[in-house]
Amino acid sequence: MGKQRFEFDRLKILVLALLAVMVLLVSLIFLGRKEDRYQEFKSVSLDNKNAGETLQDEFSEADVILALHYPQFSDETLNQLIKDHVAAIRAYQGEENDLVFLDYESMKSFDQYVTIRFIEKVYDEQIKLKQTNTSFITYDMKQQKTLKIEELFRSDYLVQLQTMFNEIPEHFQIEEQGIRCFDKDGNELGLFEYANHERFIALKNPQVPSLAYKGDEEVEKMTIDPNKPMIVFTFDDGPTPEITKRIMDAFLAAGGRATFFELGNRMEAYGDLTQMLYQHGFEIGNHSYSHANLSVADEAAIRQEIYATQDIAYALTGKEIQLVRPTYGAVSDLMREVIPFRMINWNIDSLDWKTRNKEAILNEVLPYIEDGSIILMHDLYDATAEAVEAMLPILAEKGYQFVTLSDYLASTETK
Repeated sequence: MGKQRFEFDRLKILVLALLAVMVLLVSLIFLGRKEDRYQEFKSVSLDNKNAGETLQDEFSEADVILALHYPQFSDETLNQLIKDHVAAIRAYQGEENDLVFLDYESMKSFDQYVTIRFIEKVYDEQIKLKQTNTSFITYDMKQQKTLKIEELFRSDYLVQLQTMFNEIPEHFQIEEQGIRCFDKDGNELGLFEYANHERFIALKNPQVPSLAYKGDEEVEKMTIDPNKPMIVFTFDDGPTPEITKRIMDAFLAAGGRATFFELGNRMEAYGDLTQMLYQHGFEIGNHSYSHANLSVADEAAIRQEIYATQDIAYALTGKEIQLVRPTYGAVSDLMREVIPFRMINWNIDSLDWKTRNKEAILNEVLPYIEDGSIILMHDLYDATAEAVEAMLPILAEKGYQFVTLSDYLASTETK
């Protein structure tokens, strides 16, 4: 009897031990499987990671599981942008046991521009994909800033992009051959090649094909006293050899500046004068390419006249013209719709185009001068240069400052 009981107890212990081993094995298998199900999210693929050092956030299994991979650079401003982006993803509020996986692609071009494409995927507890989000950082390491669309493209680029892609892209990747464009969801639209599209490219890296002026962009500045009265001299239809320089010298001698609304075809002929004006701190404005009457022109003609002039000035100065003087002072509704730049006329007409006489010009201008006067003149005539040389000392003695139109407009906006 005792022996049988002993055998029974021994068998019982053996069964319990086997059960314990089985439970342990099942637990280990379960844990192993649980560990394995996340393994692919812990490893880092180096595909398309061509810029920056890859960092892996510590794998976290809290309420929401995080597996975050992102780059690090020597540029601290860029690193902070990346950290801010990752922090926003880390703050994801979803269902318990959701998995948030962040991966990225990166590239650097022309030793200046970095593009990072983040791909964020959210999975449920069964590792089924719930959503995908794509976002971009397009960064200029030289200027240490992110780039907006208007810093990548110029001129009437919106029309060109719409024509090429049937929509306006929202994300961009700067490459050696062009700018790759993506829609708002990160779907690729295509490559905007530099070749044959130089006039639309705003990037100023010397290796990037564009119209951008490659010379020194430093310009002289004048000091403006916001408490002193200001007047604006504007000169249309130039530049003109001898006369434009003579007018410029008169303003420099008086410590002032002016705005020159130039014709595109004359800038093509006398580009050195345009550059001279710009480098001495004078403002260049757009007065159309050929002095066509844009108020009766169709959309295509308006675009051609305005943007051809924009391109010529940009190639000469590296700066985008911001002001347009309508030819004949005439503005149509179509011009307002098509031209994205500010159009502005005058409040004193010197009639130099009509009289071409120094004394007559002085009589048309001096009696009517006041703070905020915008005078219309033309750098075409000897009489205009003579009148300017006579007027500036008189007006300076009365305390007037001679400023560019943009400087004057900026001063009125701050008052």
